[in-house]
Amino acid sequence: MQGLFSNTTFSVIHLINQIETDQLGLPELQRPFVWKDSKVRDLFDSMINGYPIGYLMLWDFRRY
Repeated sequence: MQGLFSNTTFSVIHLINQIETDQLGLPELQRPFVWKDSKVRDLFDSMINGYPIGYLMLWDFRRY
């Protein structure tokens, strides 16, 4: 049985491609608020520039 959590490394380009093809999104149930576009842009800008951002937790709903 595979563990519930695993470490995976994705590039920013890979994440952007998954967002553009609707393979990745942030459901509203995950947060009590929705980020403004400028905040999402700032997060990706920090990632591209190599600033530490902590962790992004992704849920692969296809497994369940």
